[in-house]
Amino acid sequence: MTAIDLDRYRRALIAPGAPWFSLAGLLARFPRGALSLGAILLVSGASGSYALGGAIAATFVVGLSLAGPVWARAMDRVGQRLPLLASAAALIVSTALLTGAVLWRWPVWTWFGLAAIAGVCCLDVGPAVRARWTALLAGDDRQSGFAIETIVDEILYVLAPPLVTVIAVAAAPASGLAVIVVIGAVGLAWLGVLTRSQPIPRGRERRARLVPPLGILPLVVAWIGVGAMFGAFDITAVAWAAELGGAWLTGVLMAAFALGNTVGAIVYGALTLRPSARARWLALTALVAAAAVMLPLAARGLVLIGVVLLFGLLVGPLLVAGFALLESRVDRDRVTELLAYPSIGSGIGIPLGSMIAGAWIDAQGAASGFLIVTAAAAAALVLSAAGEGVVAVVARVRRPVVSQVS
Repeated sequence: MTAIDLDRYRRALIAPGAPWFSLAGLLARFPRGALSLGAILLVSGASGSYALGGAIAATFVVGLSLAGPVWARAMDRVGQRLPLLASAAALIVSTALLTGAVLWRWPVWTWFGLAAIAGVCCLDVGPAVRARWTALLAGDDRQSGFAIETIVDEILYVLAPPLVTVIAVAAAPASGLAVIVVIGAVGLAWLGVLTRSQPIPRGRERRARLVPPLGILPLVVAWIGVGAMFGAFDITAVAWAAELGGAWLTGVLMAAFALGNTVGAIVYGALTLRPSARARWLALTALVAAAAVMLPLAARGLVLIGVVLLFGLLVGPLLVAGFALLESRVDRDRVTELLAYPSIGSGIGIPLGSMIAGAWIDAQGAASGFLIVTAAAAAALVLSAAGEGVVAVVARVRRPVVSQVS
């Protein structure tokens, strides 16, 4: 029988340092949540080209995604303090150079190079915080810690984009970018000095393996579909609101999605579930793909807001289940590194979903963009099922070999 145990959240938050590193992690996430939007506003304001602004933002996201496992590997080896403090300083310098390059009209190729450098300097703090939850909690309580991180992510996407937009409109695009970076740097530095809750670094006593375990790779690939779903949803929400004649509806639709994610993650994180982590992940990808079918059917009216809220109620648990399955397969001495690998998949999927949905919307109209959201959710399901099938077959093949050797 499935039971709801909300007391898990109390147990999680009284773990040593938990409220503080979770709050510091929220601040440190601000660049990840709004720096690409700030770059779009900065570049489009200076050049008049949204296409160029989008390309610069995508370059930043790619740099952030590819550098994520490198930063995480460093934190596993030497501890979190030094990489977090280094990222805080490097992020300020790199974004200042990018801003100067745009405002002072340096050659456009320098904008792309500096956007990539800024992305590399922007340490994705999510794996670092999830690694702390992994070190502090055990069993089902750990699922509640991951749920808290999903909630923090949703709070970020409610706060950061409006903040950078309001400051950019009220003052200047460069000001919005600067505020987001300063908040992020403060969060990174704060998390860096909270050493009591960080996992024990493994040091250099073992030769580092460059290839992640086989069980991690299917999740990274599946995260491409999840990222494409988010990328397609964001751009479609903007176009849908514009078509209905009220830009403010973009915020309403995104808030409904974030609220659904948050409530879904809270409930899921408090559940005691018997199925395996793999079964939960596959079941939720199937449910999300089925629910996504409702989006294009409801896209012609305001009823879509309610449908998006229901959709988000499933997406939140999907994210929690994905990280729980990932955590169950990581090597204990590579927790932070391996928890960062989904960022590679999402870093590929988000711009891919945005580009495909944007082209589809230009050709077929705003409401049709939700078909791309549905297709991305279906792709996540297919990739998840295929990947887990491969993992199961390989495990079955390896088992007799191990038995014969023993």
